[in-house]
Amino acid sequence: MQECIIELNQISKAYRSRTVLHPIDLQLYRGEIFGLIGRNGAGKSTLLKLLGGLIYPTGGSMRLFERSTREQRSLHERMGLLVENPGLYAQLSGFDNMELLADAYGMKARKPRIEELLDRVGLADSSRRKVKEYSLGMKQRLGIALALLGSPDVLILDEPINGLDPQGIVDIRHLLLELNKTGLTIVIASHILEELSKMATRFGILHEGRMVEIVSRDELLRQCEQRIEIRLTEPEAAIPILEAELGIRRYKLLDSQLLQVYDEHAELYQIHAALVKGGVTVHGIARQQVSLEQYFLERTGDGGVPNA
Repeated sequence: MQECIIELNQISKAYRSRTVLHPIDLQLYRGEIFGLIGRNGAGKSTLLKLLGGLIYPTGGSMRLFERSTREQRSLHERMGLLVENPGLYAQLSGFDNMELLADAYGMKARKPRIEELLDRVGLADSSRRKVKEYSLGMKQRLGIALALLGSPDVLILDEPINGLDPQGIVDIRHLLLELNKTGLTIVIASHILEELSKMATRFGILHEGRMVEIVSRDELLRQCEQRIEIRLTEPEAAIPILEAELGIRRYKLLDSQLLQVYDEHAELYQIHAALVKGGVTVHGIARQQVSLEQYFLERTGDGGVPNA
């Protein structure tokens, strides 16, 4: 059974008369990578700030590691945050930026820990260079190293791949996957679902301050899997024919006239011929595949009505 380490119960946030987060229920589990997807302005940064204790909720309650945050604010210290741009001193080296934060934490014997983290994020050879000479990707990696300095249980990242070139995106992805293998729980917000799908184990879709869907990676990929859609008068009569004649076992009956078949080896003409031979009237048959982008647009009201 998965261990729930973060639980939000009807958490909301408003600034005066403007509600930026409507009541949200959410459970996050140890060791997962939770991807928070949404457009700019959807409320992603606000939710991450609430998780990290940077702002207070207007309503609702939060439990971290089975304790109420109202009882013990120090629970947020078990989280490492990179929300919006990392606060870096451009005139200092990467190492010196790390040392400043370590000093603020009151860390003893800090040098080995700093060197270990800089090596882990791929900055060991650049640690003595001034940050103003760093690329955007290097600054993001330094920001992640800073967030890891306190040995957090949860790493919270806001758009860590935004603005990076393709190689920079790959580098950050590999880094986060390696960190997750150590048992670190990661919450990452982005508006790029395609890239999040390569990292996250679950996804939450935020739209206009509302959590419209929470879906596992397996379910997301299944929804976007290539399929054959058959429109026919009697789909129930088609199922035994598909099983007996073509050996098709993966299918989904959506309504009284639509059947979806998930079989990469099935041919349209074979399915059509078998159904007609069996006396089933076929009104239409075609291959379909919903892209990740289309899936997101459908859930946020810009891509029509979802058919699965």
